[in-house]
Amino acid sequence: MAKTLTQFLTYIRYDFKRDDKDPEITQAYNDTIRHLSGYKALEGRKFTSYINTTVGREDYVLPSTLSHILHPVRIIESTTEDNGYPLNKLSRAEWTDRYINPNIATVLSKSMPVDYCIYQNSIQVGPIPDKATYVLEIDWARARTVAAIDSDLQELGEDWEEVIKWGTLFRLYAGMGMDDEAGKWKILYQDPELGYPYLMKKEDDNTQAMGKTVYRDL
Repeated sequence: MAKTLTQFLTYIRYDFKRDDKDPEITQAYNDTIRHLSGYKALEGRKFTSYINTTVGREDYVLPSTLSHILHPVRIIESTTEDNGYPLNKLSRAEWTDRYINPNIATVLSKSMPVDYCIYQNSIQVGPIPDKATYVLEIDWARARTVAAIDSDLQELGEDWEEVIKWGTLFRLYAGMGMDDEAGKWKILYQDPELGYPYLMKKEDDNTQAMGKTVYRDL
């Protein structure tokens, strides 16, 4: 099980032999989580949401805590049917070229959406739905939360804890101006066979093996 903040502080002190730097350790820890989470959607933060469409409505608000979408978005024809189809992801420029003003579309132009675009924390679908029975299936990752109280859990999972420790120690020593010591931990943190590049590649391999599309930022 992943460690709480209190447990992680104890874990760090096995290598950082001081007990007067807890605020600095906590800051370095949160900075490391932020750095790792900025790369991609990591396993401990992945979720799936289902959004019901509304007839004639093109845009749907995404979760406020979202950081990444695991493309593509899928559409399910209805909750009573066992089917689903990936939608085509369009850039904002492609979207505006194809759907100039979907809000004034006639009834005849409504149908099951085939395209989508991510814009201003919303998903826009087109053509605009002609039914309220379609369901948008969205795989996404939540933005990081800052560890602030003793019981806050490390969210990326137990496999990440040693790498998070290395990143924390690198930032901690760098902030103290101890460059040689910081460099030792930075090498481990960035090592392609041990550090975060290795674990990110491992997550990519696991994700693709399960049939997921490789994720990318909004």
